[in-house]
Amino acid sequence: MTEPARRLWWFDARRGRFFEYCLIAWHVALLPSIALVVISHAVFSGAGIDVSVIQKPARDVAERNVWMTVLIAPIIETLVLVMGVRLIGLLTRRREVIAIASALAWGAVHASFYPMWFFGTAWSFYVFSRGYLAWQPVSVKHALGAAAVPHALVNSSALLLQFFARHH
Repeated sequence: MTEPARRLWWFDARRGRFFEYCLIAWHVALLPSIALVVISHAVFSGAGIDVSVIQKPARDVAERNVWMTVLIAPIIETLVLVMGVRLIGLLTRRREVIAIASALAWGAVHASFYPMWFFGTAWSFYVFSRGYLAWQPVSVKHALGAAAVPHALVNSSALLLQFFARHH
């Protein structure tokens, strides 16, 4: 892929395109994350590992705190993401390396709760980190939003998927 073609998404941070960027980032974060979780589940199950031990126990969506999942967690995690990206940025200026290191760190933190969370989380946080880095030159507000808005949409999608999976 040529550099101008790559710029169409990862680096296309221009005023007036923020909403479009967030919608694309939502799907770019969500769909591969779902695929990674499904694939990792299949690989571990196929290897004879009891996946129920390394994944979050099923819970009724009605028991979940929707506001925490959809609004508060993305805001708090975005603020922590910014601190992490800045710390990593002290070691390298390469955005790709910063985003990958951030993603792996977030995957590891989430995996410390439930190991299966690593796979989807790492990819999503790669996208959120890239969003923050892409929009940082535009403004702090846009950079924070480019990470937090797709994050909130991914979390909303996860809740909806859980709801429909339980109530079919």
